[in-house]
Amino acid sequence: MEIKAQATEYFTTYIVRDELTINTDDYPELAGMSEEEAKDYIKWNATDMYKGEEGYSLLDELLDQEIIKNKISGDETEVLV
Repeated sequence: MEIKAQATEYFTTYIVRDELTINTDDYPELAGMSEEEAKDYIKWNATDMYKGEEGYSLLDELLDQEIIKNKISGDETEVLV
């Protein structure tokens, strides 16, 4: 009898980037919001927020920041039969 088996490995990559100071005046959609409302809006809408006519979203700007911590953890190994 022949049985096929394979191993699968899982990893979690955790990257922290440097902070970016956001001037709310650069983003008209934040006008009139409290600080907490603006933070919540940024959290859920950074991909659709653009400063002026620039082609980069706020999320793109955040991802361009310097990496300050990089960690791989949560490794698991599973045998599939």
